[in-house]
Amino acid sequence: MSDILDIYEKIGGKVTQKEFNKLIDEKMEIMGGLCDERTAALLVAHDLGVEGVNAIKIIDISLDKKNVEFLGKIISAFEPREFNRNDGTVGKVCTITVGDETGDVRVTLWDELAEAVKTGDLKEGDVIRVKGYVKEGQQGLEVHLGRGGGISKEEGETVNVKDPMISIGEVQLGMGNMCTRGVLLSKQDIRTFNRKDGSTGCVTGIIIGDETGKIKVTLWDNKAKEIDGFEPGDSIELLHGYTRESFDGSVEIQVGNRGMIRMSEIPVRYEEKVTKIGEIEPDKFYNIKGIVTGIDGVREFTTRDGKPGRLCSVHISDDSGRIRVVFWGEHANFAEALSIGDEILVTDVQSRVGFRDEMELSANWRSTVRRLK
Repeated sequence: MSDILDIYEKIGGKVTQKEFNKLIDEKMEIMGGLCDERTAALLVAHDLGVEGVNAIKIIDISLDKKNVEFLGKIISAFEPREFNRNDGTVGKVCTITVGDETGDVRVTLWDELAEAVKTGDLKEGDVIRVKGYVKEGQQGLEVHLGRGGGISKEEGETVNVKDPMISIGEVQLGMGNMCTRGVLLSKQDIRTFNRKDGSTGCVTGIIIGDETGKIKVTLWDNKAKEIDGFEPGDSIELLHGYTRESFDGSVEIQVGNRGMIRMSEIPVRYEEKVTKIGEIEPDKFYNIKGIVTGIDGVREFTTRDGKPGRLCSVHISDDSGRIRVVFWGEHANFAEALSIGDEILVTDVQSRVGFRDEMELSANWRSTVRRLK
């Protein structure tokens, strides 16, 4: 469809196509060659009282467009936060993510519009028309509402939203505002730390997986606390995270205050590839499955920083051999409750040469443990 025909379709039959083309010619003549045919068509549509003819798709938003207008659906809305202005007044700001069938973009809302998110007047699922200007944000392009900009709810309009989720196998370094879903495989205890400004922060790590792989996720502050509401085996969604290089050179996802964690309505499948016990070599990570053939019991100890710790050693066998697995921390509780004859699956355990030069495995926070039968 040509640009002119596309604009004509948006005027909703106010005039015939022949009359519309005639008005375009007249507009071009009045403008004395100062506009092209498309611009003249937009001016005619405006004269006819038609709004939204300048609307673009989200995928077409770019810095060189400066001012944009688009129709989209609110995918997510973040809780507004307050701040103090230089004049002593208190302002409010929040961001929403708006999407259509081509993609999504962050929109920053101030004061009354931010309050509308808090009261629910603007909420997930609402279809809105946005007029604003484009700027580079911390995690990609953002749209801000300046002078002449604004938001209007479009009752009765339908917008199909592109699924923003990518598979774990598609996650790459340098991604911002990314979304994925996976099975929660393991989670680390929350750790607190002091920032340079004197405030206290907290951080934790989790591992999630889907059919394409698994990945480490670092959660900061409120997001670190929210993960307590989820258990290994839950299918979860991470929204508006970003990627960084981990200390071991791998790619990890980070989720801060701008991100979201929620239960996934779509169940995620994840299956580990298992290595036979007889094929295990030192200083590597493995997933193993076998029968419990021995339990040494729990041993308590004190860490270097004075904290109490626990470990429990269990012997696991398959048709290729037998190996000792040391379960640390919370995994020691799981191991202590096992019985001879239980079949278990243990993932991400590290191999090493241990006592009496025998091969053994170590299950720490990165590991997952599951009783099969």
